[in-house]
Amino acid sequence: MLQEIDSLNRTLDFVQEEQSFIKRKLSSFLDNIVLNETLIWAETFHQEILNRETAIQLLKSDISKITLKVKTSRSINNIMEPNIVAAFKIYKQQVGYIETEFLTWKHTANEKFESAPY
Repeated sequence: MLQEIDSLNRTLDFVQEEQSFIKRKLSSFLDNIVLNETLIWAETFHQEILNRETAIQLLKSDISKITLKVKTSRSINNIMEPNIVAAFKIYKQQVGYIETEFLTWKHTANEKFESAPY
């Protein structure tokens, strides 16, 4: 019985090793075809979307906080505190950067989509 169990384990080891070999061959195969370039672009493209979504959410959260500070400050003394104005300028600059970067990125993406064979 122990010999049969060893045989089963050897068979499973063999299948596992062969499967690893085939997986390496598949990776090599994909690396050598044009499609790989498209896959890499798509993965990069998707990561850029995720990164931008995160940046937008963080910036929206910060802007919500400053909005509350502005409302509170105005209701108390109707004067803007310098730190609120400074934060607003930073957020305005960040939003401008995101918008400019996004429009350039969108133009490049649209060109890629238009040139892709469907």
